[in-house]
Amino acid sequence: MTVVLATQENIRKASQILSSGGVVAFPTETVYGLGCDTTNKEAVSRVYTLKNRPNDNPLIAHVSTVEEAKKITIGWDDRCDQLAERFWPGPLTIILNRRESVPKEACGGTDTIAVRCPNHEIAKKLIKEFGGPISAPSANISGHTSPTTATHVHNDFGDELFVLDGGPCDKGIESTVISMVGNPTVLRRGSIEVGELLHVISGVVAQTPASQNESPGSSDKHYAPNARMVLQSSKEISKQYGEDIVFLVIKTKPASGTVITLPTTSGEYAKLLYAAIREADAMKPKAIHVEKPPNTPGWEAINDRLRRASS
Repeated sequence: MTVVLATQENIRKASQILSSGGVVAFPTETVYGLGCDTTNKEAVSRVYTLKNRPNDNPLIAHVSTVEEAKKITIGWDDRCDQLAERFWPGPLTIILNRRESVPKEACGGTDTIAVRCPNHEIAKKLIKEFGGPISAPSANISGHTSPTTATHVHNDFGDELFVLDGGPCDKGIESTVISMVGNPTVLRRGSIEVGELLHVISGVVAQTPASQNESPGSSDKHYAPNARMVLQSSKEISKQYGEDIVFLVIKTKPASGTVITLPTTSGEYAKLLYAAIREADAMKPKAIHVEKPPNTPGWEAINDRLRRASS
């Protein structure tokens, strides 16, 4: 198996693999996902094994409609309708209690399930062709930098995976995760900010970082390259030098070393962040030094990912 263009024929092949209990990689607007049949325990186990993912780290079930979400969740209410109407399809994951039809294995062993409707044409076509929810964590080895291109997925898994190539991901970082079990609580930050959620429903609070079994992608060390990553202020970066160091910067230039410059706006920065980390890591440097982004609204999710990657 290998990387293929996401033609209708190849989407059909991917659906057949899923139906037979196999695993496929596919693009979403956030990152590439490693997908399996949500209701198939053996297929779910294959995803955890392939990623070397801790069994208590939940997966996200991807659906194409609110009606599909209701079929696998308990407790969907007016607040969920309002969130879905505003943010679906899009990078918002909603956590609710799971129905009995969903195995605990797909939910990190818990009684809740994370669900979202991706805003990517290929993902939507695959879910529709498959005819049911597709559980998918990011398509990379657990704990390492998430993939935003099909090449990133292939670099991690080689030819053992069937990968639908949909080009670079538009958002570049994982979805915002909100638990709707009890008080609305953001468990993982993403491109949808707490303030945006508060415009739709009241009482939203943030509990980040959450524990690993509460939300996907919430472990302390995550999104990390092989090389040691160090976060530094602009002043610290300007004084650094070293040919065996790769610098990820916004504006500041180090005294010497290889430099990868990232955009000044948070949306464009997020889109390119993981690709830049992977590019730097491929150079096998002694370390990757990252200029700290602004600590202002709009950059929370990026700072969260950098903190975890350098943990």
